[in-house]
Amino acid sequence: MLRKTQKIKNTLLFALYALVLGIFSGAIIWLILYIMNFCIDVIWQKIPDKISYGTNYYIYQTAVCTLGGLVIGVFQRKYGILPDTLEETMTKLKKEGTYSYDKLYIIAIAALLPLVFGGSLGPEAGLTGLVTGLCCWAGDKLKYKGEEAKDLARAGMAATLGVIFEAPLFGFINNYEKPREDEKKYFSPKEFRVAKAIVYAAGIAGGFGTMMLLKSLFGGGLGLARFTAEKNAGIGEWKWFIVFAAAGLLCGLLYLTLNKITKALGQRIKKYRISSCMTAGFLLAMLGIWLPWTMFSGEHEMGILMENWENIPVTLLMMTAIGKILAVNICVNFGWKGGNIFPVIFSGVSMGYALAAVSGVEPVFAVAVVSASAYGYIMRKPLTVVAVLFLCFPLRLIVPLTAAAYIASLIPAPWLKSNHK
Repeated sequence: MLRKTQKIKNTLLFALYALVLGIFSGAIIWLILYIMNFCIDVIWQKIPDKISYGTNYYIYQTAVCTLGGLVIGVFQRKYGILPDTLEETMTKLKKEGTYSYDKLYIIAIAALLPLVFGGSLGPEAGLTGLVTGLCCWAGDKLKYKGEEAKDLARAGMAATLGVIFEAPLFGFINNYEKPREDEKKYFSPKEFRVAKAIVYAAGIAGGFGTMMLLKSLFGGGLGLARFTAEKNAGIGEWKWFIVFAAAGLLCGLLYLTLNKITKALGQRIKKYRISSCMTAGFLLAMLGIWLPWTMFSGEHEMGILMENWENIPVTLLMMTAIGKILAVNICVNFGWKGGNIFPVIFSGVSMGYALAAVSGVEPVFAVAVVSASAYGYIMRKPLTVVAVLFLCFPLRLIVPLTAAAYIASLIPAPWLKSNHK
C-alpha cells in the first residue's frame, strides 16, 4: 500500500493537472460556441433580414440546409465521418486507452458545420471529442499512459459536459466510475471515491469557472432554460404523474424506433456521403418549414416555448415534439453528426406543455416529468438525468423529477444495444 502522504500528493498533483486542463477546455469550448453563435446569427438572421419573408425565406432555408449537407458531405469524404458522438468517444477511450489528437482542428470544424447549418443537434458530441483529444495529448506529454491518461481524459469530459450544460453535477456524475482492479491495490473504496471526486471536481471547476468568466466578459455560451413553478405539486398534479411519465416513455420509445429505422436507411447510403448529407439537409429544411422549432439544438427555442406555449395549439406542440425526435435521428444517421441531449429535452418540454394544456395542471410539473421520463428511458442513467435537469427545474420538483427518471430507466428499451454500439 502507498503511504498516506504519497497518496495525497499524487492525488493533488493529478488534480492540478486536471484543473489546468479544465481551464484550457473551458476556454476552447467558449470559443467554439462563440464562433457557432456568430455564424448562426449571420446565416440565419443577418442575411435573411435582407431577404423578404414568405416564400423567399423558405427557398433560402431549403437552399442553406441543402448546401450545408453538401459542405458536410465533402468534408466527410476528405476527413472521415466526424465528429464522434459522446458514446463513441467514451467507447474509443475505453477500448484504445487514448483518443486521437493529431488533427483536433478537424474535429472542431466537423463539430461546427452541422450546428451552423441548422442541424437539430446538441454541441456536446464534437466538443467532448475535442477536449478528450486535448487531454490525451496532455497525458502523453506528461508521460501518463494507460489508465492514468484515461482518467485525465475523463476529467476533461466531466469539465466539458458540465460547461456545455452549465450543470456541473452532470459532468461529475456521468463520468464517475467504480474503482478499477489496478486502483484497488493502492486505494480503498473510500479513498478511491475521494480521490476521483477531487480530480473531477478540479477539472469541472477549471472549465466551469473559465466559461463563466468569458461568458460574463464577452457573452456567448449555452445553457438550458430555467423553469419556475408557481406552486408546489399537490394531489391535482400527482394524479397525472403516470400519464405524464407514460408520455415521456412513448417519446423515448419513438426516439429509439426512429433511430433504428434511420440508422438502417443511413447504412444503405453511407458510402454516398455527399448524397446522404444533402438528403439530411433537405429533409431537415422540409421539417423546419412545417415545424420551425424542429431545427437547431432546441436550447434557445426552449426559452421561447416557455414564454409562448399557452398561445400554441396542443396539436402543434405534440407534432413539434415528434418532429424534433425525427429531425435529430435524420441528422445523426444520415451524416450530420452531433449530440442528442438538447433535442430530446426540448421534445419532452414541448410534449409536457401540450399535456399541461390538456390536463390543466401546473405546467412545469408536467414538463419536468415528461422530460425526465423521456431522457431517462433513453439514457438509462437516472442520476445523470437528474443532474442535467436539476438546474432547469426548481428544487420543489426534485421528487417527481427523480421518480420519473428512475422509473423510466427500469422499463425495458427495445433495440437499445443496437443503438448504442
